[in-house]
Amino acid sequence: MQSTHEWPGAIAAGTATPTDRPTRAAALLQVLATGGYGLWLWLGLSLLLGLSRLGRSGTLVPLGLGAVLVGAGPVLACLRVPGLATWHGWLPRPGHRPTRSALMALATWLPVLAVAGLAHGNNSFWVTRLAGALLMLCSLVSPLLATHDDRACLSAPLQRATALLPACRITIAAYTGGLWLWLSVLAQGGFDGGRAAYLWFLLLLTLALGLGLLESGLWQSLREPDTPTGGGVAGKRNRFSLRFVAALLSYALPCAALLLGGTAGSLLAAALAAPGCVLGQLLERYLYETALADAAGAKPA
Repeated sequence: MQSTHEWPGAIAAGTATPTDRPTRAAALLQVLATGGYGLWLWLGLSLLLGLSRLGRSGTLVPLGLGAVLVGAGPVLACLRVPGLATWHGWLPRPGHRPTRSALMALATWLPVLAVAGLAHGNNSFWVTRLAGALLMLCSLVSPLLATHDDRACLSAPLQRATALLPACRITIAAYTGGLWLWLSVLAQGGFDGGRAAYLWFLLLLTLALGLGLLESGLWQSLREPDTPTGGGVAGKRNRFSLRFVAALLSYALPCAALLLGGTAGSLLAAALAAPGCVLGQLLERYLYETALADAAGAKPA
């Protein structure tokens, strides 16, 4: 059995069990990667629709930021960093075949490289727009496939309890990726206020509301079983207080930044919103996966 930090990714490779617990470092890499996929998702959509007119540098900056967010996990796995040696359940070593979700994640880098090479001018060339469509599609499929593989290793009752998890992960990607995109655009000085900005901020606020409802539904479905490590009365109270902090960081801080500094193009507001949301989602994901590991250990497979 692998150590506890490799849950749930190592489950897909058959190297761990659902009772293993995640660590904060592994959860952080997962949250960063989800935001990176969301950033690529929005960038690919903007290229497909012909909305990305910031030129080559305006495309490469968010593309590179997404590469840093997504690429941190495989780089640390290749460097054999203790506690982070697996990536999507795959040990990147000679003799170890990549898992299905790892292959999909690797394939996502192909349209990333294509967009990096084709970005030019107003990005209206049809091949650039096609590369953007592929980038959007791969960025959507990769987290969905990883979530499906994780859920497939759970018992039937827990699979039903996590039925909202795929939709939740995609909403997280779109929400956090949108905040990172907002930050990258402001950092380049390419912010253009007006109706488009209002619609963008309204979309992010709507995603925040939808994500809050999905996460509440996930916790309600899980019902946190009574286990010695996290299901008792004291454990539930402590978990509730930590979830409240996670909600403040994930929703209250970014939404306040959007409402107060969004239309004004405040770089400080964006610099607070995106990292704050990452911290909130880190705490939320760690708490949920710990509770899910407790439930998996308490219920028969």
